[in-house]
Amino acid sequence: MGAGRTVPVVVAVVLATIGVLFPVWTDEEIAGWVKWLLTLGLVGFFAWLVTGAARAATVADADGLRVRGLVRVRRLTWPEIQDIRMEVNHGAAMNRNAPQRVSYAYGPRGRQVQLMYVDDTRVDLEREIGFLRRVWEERRGDAWAPDTGLADRIDRREAGRLAVMSGISWAMLSFVPLTLLMLLTIFTKVPDALEDVLTPWTVMGLGVPGAFLVGMLLSYARERRTG
Repeated sequence: MGAGRTVPVVVAVVLATIGVLFPVWTDEEIAGWVKWLLTLGLVGFFAWLVTGAARAATVADADGLRVRGLVRVRRLTWPEIQDIRMEVNHGAAMNRNAPQRVSYAYGPRGRQVQLMYVDDTRVDLEREIGFLRRVWEERRGDAWAPDTGLADRIDRREAGRLAVMSGISWAMLSFVPLTLLMLLTIFTKVPDALEDVLTPWTVMGLGVPGAFLVGMLLSYARERRTG
């Protein structure tokens, strides 16, 4: 990730951290040690996300592809690769700054590996994928043969992948309205029964997983119906 794109990520993370922690620290019923524990955990988690995003990369060498993601490094040798292709990023519909097209390599049994930062916002995607495919075709060897049934497995996994991505997008987008909902109890007068419900634990603990589940189920149903 280029430095120009890292700065907006850091700013967004700082704002999100403040938005989540503000209602926690203004709630006098939450113990001080709990507030500090949540703060340190959240700051550590977001710092890990930013650091991981900055270090992530796709590297091609004589042996194959090495993709360094947030959690682990995946390696595919040229003979293992079944396909390298561009695909539409369905998550871009919810984020105008997201790439419209991304790229994937498919390994044995249709294992899908996203090529980090090989997308249409950072590189000339058609040129890069064309280059990778030419190298793959040259170096995979004469003994290479396509995996039978690969296309069907790719379709099923694609539907599941898009469902998870959609669920994550819904969960992330839910932070702002859920935070505003919690702030109602601070800046406005609400009924006592409603005030007992709109606690950080209830709103975030149920709202974020609920948004993830709804987004995932709707996306999977749509992909299976149209796919």
